[in-house]
Amino acid sequence: MKISSFLDRNDITISVPAGSKQEVLGTLVDLLVSNHEELDRHVLLKVLLKREELRSTGIEQGVAFPHGRIPGLDKLLACFGRCKKGVDFNSFDGKPTHFFFVLLIPEQAEGSHLRALARLNRVFQDENFRQRLLDAEDANALYDVILEQDAKC
Repeated sequence: MKISSFLDRNDITISVPAGSKQEVLGTLVDLLVSNHEELDRHVLLKVLLKREELRSTGIEQGVAFPHGRIPGLDKLLACFGRCKKGVDFNSFDGKPTHFFFVLLIPEQAEGSHLRALARLNRVFQDENFRQRLLDAEDANALYDVILEQDAKC
């Protein structure tokens, strides 16, 4: 599964605030809602925050994969955001999180999100890739770096 199959160039931001989980997720949800009018901000935020209550989606090496099942969604959808300063996202390694890859999952998804999460995890293992994301000048550059890395893995 290629990342480009569920991530659109318009669903990327370099403007994630160095704030609380709610502020981070609110920014990313706002981006998704602005590009996909069928989405409901309240529902998305509620689902993502509820998932965070179960266990943080902040893994390690500055990466988090917030995700959740969204009622009425017909395909896997994602957005990506970067916070250069880093955010305390309760990651497993206790370090600040810089990269947030949100996955919105259809309720009837049969494992596609697991393949997507596995793909993302594999792609983000590369330290050079993460550094290139930190160094990217704008959202278009972030998207290009992601697609380039996706093609290599």
